[in-house]
Amino acid sequence: METQAHFLEQLIRSIAPKAGRSEPDLWFRELRLLDRLDLDSERRKITLHRGFNILWAAPEDPDTEQGLYRDGLAGHASGKTLFCRILRHLLGEDPLGTQSQRDGIASHFLSLWAVASVRVNGKSWIVGRPLATDGEKFAVAAETFEEAIAGSVSPVGGYETFIGEVRSLGKCVEPLFPGHGWRHLLPWLARDQEARFSSLATWREASSQGDNPLTKVVDRHQVMRAVLDLLDKDEPALRLQIDKGQQELEKARFGQMALEAQLEARIGMANEQAKRLLSQRFPEDDDAIEARLRALADVIREGAAKLSDRPIPATVDSAQKRLAEANRKLTLAENKLEAIEEELPRQIERRDRDLTIIRKFKNGDVVDPARADAGFCPRTLQSAIKRGCHQSREPSEESLVAIDDLEAQAKADTIVIEARKEEQRKLNQGMANLREAVRDAERQLGKAQKEADRDLEELTRKASRAEEAAELYASIDQTRARFKSADGEVSKQSEELESKKSSLARLRREMEDRVVELSNIFADVVRAVMGASVEANITITAEGIVPQVTRKSELSGAALDTIKTLAFDLAAVVASIEGKGSHPRFLIHDGPREGDMARVIYERFFLYAAGVEKAFSSPDQASFQYIITTTTPPPKSMREGTRWLLDPVLDSRDKSQRLLKEDF
Repeated sequence: METQAHFLEQLIRSIAPKAGRSEPDLWFRELRLLDRLDLDSERRKITLHRGFNILWAAPEDPDTEQGLYRDGLAGHASGKTLFCRILRHLLGEDPLGTQSQRDGIASHFLSLWAVASVRVNGKSWIVGRPLATDGEKFAVAAETFEEAIAGSVSPVGGYETFIGEVRSLGKCVEPLFPGHGWRHLLPWLARDQEARFSSLATWREASSQGDNPLTKVVDRHQVMRAVLDLLDKDEPALRLQIDKGQQELEKARFGQMALEAQLEARIGMANEQAKRLLSQRFPEDDDAIEARLRALADVIREGAAKLSDRPIPATVDSAQKRLAEANRKLTLAENKLEAIEEELPRQIERRDRDLTIIRKFKNGDVVDPARADAGFCPRTLQSAIKRGCHQSREPSEESLVAIDDLEAQAKADTIVIEARKEEQRKLNQGMANLREAVRDAERQLGKAQKEADRDLEELTRKASRAEEAAELYASIDQTRARFKSADGEVSKQSEELESKKSSLARLRREMEDRVVELSNIFADVVRAVMGASVEANITITAEGIVPQVTRKSELSGAALDTIKTLAFDLAAVVASIEGKGSHPRFLIHDGPREGDMARVIYERFFLYAAGVEKAFSSPDQASFQYIITTTTPPPKSMREGTRWLLDPVLDSRDKSQRLLKEDF
């Protein structure tokens, strides 16, 4: 049975650091938390180093602190995650922490600064960002804090230059997300604790309220593949072309099927109509059938034209005359009614005026200023002079009009008016009958014409059917040509799609060696923590990177998902140490212990990380930085007094042992 050496002695798989990658592309040397932008106001100082770094928040001792109602949060709420969020904040992530964390800081500090010594691409920076207020962030290219923060003048500016250097670490992701490569890479390098390390591409959790580029899972897999040099620069565009080509091919096939169905339907319909029209003389050739149908249509149209030139039948002539007479009577009645309606109001007005004059004379009311002014005063001149309605001694012509004549005229007018009204009434009563007579005559005429044109209509319909059938045969040729063209287009698109798929397969084959190399590293990490009898590998599918762990059969479970995620992240760092890919060899794991993960397996991740340091002449020469925060105690060999354990060990039970030395 294969044996395995102690992790602190050596790893089974030897790691060969790549020459030229002498230090991590990104790593923190020191973090200081200051009450003011002044080195004398230091609240907390944490020194980090290359290689493996452990920030531990010690839990209660289960052997000495058992019992009800005792504290049970010593390792929690002590500042581990806030520490990680501050590092992410210094590297450009906004906002800092959750809203609760920001509110807590704002309520307890008038001023609080995070200032760090950071190395990026071999250059030293002193970087600061305010945590409690909206002060101006800064970055100074300097080796020591004293160089950047000295005297009474606070450093300003330079942060955008610094963050430009940081963003250059994501240049391999830029083709996928132009201008945002680093923003999409940082979530992988520093996963949210809330995401529970549940899968390779689960980096951010909404409850953490951190910056979260909302990408698809496949996009996040492409980010990892690009960093690991497992994604050819042409592959994303080629994948898009394949997806688009697949959609276009499906659309073309659907159109081809529709044309085929249309062609079959038209052939069936055309043959059915042609057989009815051509009877026993039905040719086999479509063109011959079309020609016969058009000739038949021409003959029928010629016969129809001769029928249309025949004399008007007697029944139609009689119906036309009846309609004309009905229209004449209706028009005459309408004209009479119109004349009465126009004249009657004038006659009534004249009669009513005469009756008014008569009434006034009979009542003695002859003094009418309007009539006096006009020189008119009826009856006699003597009466007019007596009544004072006329000053002249000579009678006018109007004054000689006798009231008796007006009365006679009014009576005559009344008789005429009544007669006109009676005539109007009778005309209105008879109008409905006259109109119905016209409609009946129109119906009779239509019936007569239809009966007379029956033969003509039948010929016309038959000619139309022959022409329609001929057009169907013509359209069959057109549809057949379109179907042939569509079939050719489908074949062409299928060939192009297969060619692109072949190109994609070729790109994958070219990467097989690199996938195998990464798979071997991943397998070594998994075996190191789970045992040499376990088999592990990585494959690349259309969905992305698929890690597998087996022991006779595929293993599964929440703890195993965490193991695979941690092992993959470490494998990515080791691959970069050996010169494969563009991982900056900077990694943060915030509290990655899954409750179901055996403690011995969890400890072996610590031992493996320390084992990676053995590949270098000294830990201080390690070309990676791996920071892990934990509540679970590290292995005894990596606790107090070792280089791996960061100072301080956090403890939420003692305010002074919390990260910011405050309870909130």
